[in-house]
Amino acid sequence: MSKKVLFSPVGGTDPIKYLRDGSMLHICRHYRPDIVYLYISHEMMEHHKKDNRYIDAIERLGRHLGHIFEVNIIERDALVDVQQYDVFYQDFREEIIKIENAMEDSDELLLNMASGTPAMKSALFVMATFAEYRFKPIQVSTPKKGINAEYEEREEYDNEINWELNEDNLADAPNRCTEVKSLNLMKMIKAEMIKKHVMAYDYAAALTVASEMKEDIPEDAYILLQIMDARVKLNRRKISKLMAGKSYDIYPVKEGDKQKIFEYALVLQMKIKKQEYADFIRGITPLVVDLLEELMENKCKIVLKDCCTVNGKDSIIKWDREKLKRIGLISFLDSEYKSSGGFKCGPVYSGQIAKIINYKCQDTDLIQKVNDVIEIEGKVRNVAAHEIVSVTEEWFQDRTGKNARDIFQIIQYLIGKAGINVKKQDWQSYDRINESIAQYLR
Repeated sequence: MSKKVLFSPVGGTDPIKYLRDGSMLHICRHYRPDIVYLYISHEMMEHHKKDNRYIDAIERLGRHLGHIFEVNIIERDALVDVQQYDVFYQDFREEIIKIENAMEDSDELLLNMASGTPAMKSALFVMATFAEYRFKPIQVSTPKKGINAEYEEREEYDNEINWELNEDNLADAPNRCTEVKSLNLMKMIKAEMIKKHVMAYDYAAALTVASEMKEDIPEDAYILLQIMDARVKLNRRKISKLMAGKSYDIYPVKEGDKQKIFEYALVLQMKIKKQEYADFIRGITPLVVDLLEELMENKCKIVLKDCCTVNGKDSIIKWDREKLKRIGLISFLDSEYKSSGGFKCGPVYSGQIAKIINYKCQDTDLIQKVNDVIEIEGKVRNVAAHEIVSVTEEWFQDRTGKNARDIFQIIQYLIGKAGINVKKQDWQSYDRINESIAQYLR
């Protein structure tokens, strides 16, 4: 059975003052914790030793409510300088860790934010603000809703009289407890961290932070973060599982192979935005091969599978001489590779498909763009793949006469020509979902 546990410093208004509960006793009255930990410094220990006022008041309250309180004293009799914030912050942390370690998962820890010295309250405020522990911080207002200005003699404290005159024992006495809801600054900070990671397309980092506060963010935000982390890794199978039963519109392009090409292009676009130019270069080749294959089919009406066979052992697609002969391409390819003894039917490369497009296509602008991307790929791919180089915008410009964005614009043009119907706003697909995640986190 779950229990309630209260951690409470003891201050000058505890347990009863001005004919009303002090904060510690008032929380006990309205939350009825099963276990109470009283943190008592030197001055308050003098009162405790003299008349047992704190435990006596809790026991009287227990009989009044028909509730059993287990009271534990955390004695700090040597603690005289009660204005040092850092002392309490460290000591409170250690004591609360001990208490939490003794609790079950279903137990609830309550924290009295209203008793004790200003330094004690400040230490507890910081702990609550940064949500270091799973506790419920509780504030208690004064009976007057303001400062207790009157002076009341505390040295000669009478347990019996204070209890009998306590107006909070009356049936219509108000509950002055308030659960503090606005202190969780750490959750706000983490939510902002998630948003910043998302806007920087670093979904793995965003998901790491989100997993630390999964219960405190909307379910849709967490699922979308997982989806985008899988999307940037081109893990469509995982995305399908995450989207089960959901109505998220993730993909601008729905058709199988065309979706694969467009999603890959979006990842390359993101590499440019993040200035990860070396990754952009290494990622060009597989995209160009698939893209030229689509162009060959869309513009030349030649399907790659009609020209090739697949090696069953390693699944490598290779040109097939007999198939090329049947569709009237082998003579052309032999002439193009005459200097090397004719066309060798090995694995398919982008340059070979480009030659077929040049031969069969009538669109001169398209042919120029195809040749441009093949030339650029050849100039930068091998250097970036096999040498340790710093790839910058200037590096691109020096070797190709174009920057990374110029190259990507060619890719965007070819995607349109390949029959992949993409609207201008579809290229902002990542940003659109990023904004959705940010909205959920607000």
